[in-house]
Amino acid sequence: MAAIASILVRLYPAAWRRRYGEEMRDLLAQKTPSVRTVVDLIAGAIDARLNPQTAASAPVNEGEAMTRVFACHPTTGSRQDAWRSAALMIGGSIVFTVAAMLLEVRMGENALSEGLIYAAFPASLMLSSECTYFKRYSGAARAVMSVGGALLIVLMMWGSVALGNRI
Repeated sequence: MAAIASILVRLYPAAWRRRYGEEMRDLLAQKTPSVRTVVDLIAGAIDARLNPQTAASAPVNEGEAMTRVFACHPTTGSRQDAWRSAALMIGGSIVFTVAAMLLEVRMGENALSEGLIYAAFPASLMLSSECTYFKRYSGAARAVMSVGGALLIVLMMWGSVALGNRI
């Protein structure tokens, strides 16, 4: 567990690690981080690197800053954000599915179109996180996490189908 904590802390810029690193290690040592916590910490590291805080922030109560980092749920979402998220999820699923169907018609049965079918909903869910779970991060960090995560899902599904077809 200490190795995971060390890796997660090293993702953050040096100035951030000097200020919060020890506190983060202590909180990570208290309980095993969930997958959501790890993803949230990675998103936070991306945000910290893309938008470094150069000014010293006001002192906070012990544990308060890290507790905010571990809060992996939409905290500032509005009804409009929820509707936008739903539209991205449904629309993305439709777009991925139609793209897969067109590929299948054009190229015949292939791993890419089958992978797109399997990835349609999970990749769309990742894209929709931009307006909910990743809302508190900068626009650049949200784009990296949501689009990068969706691409990773599509690539994993495509790779899985390609591997499965060879077996």
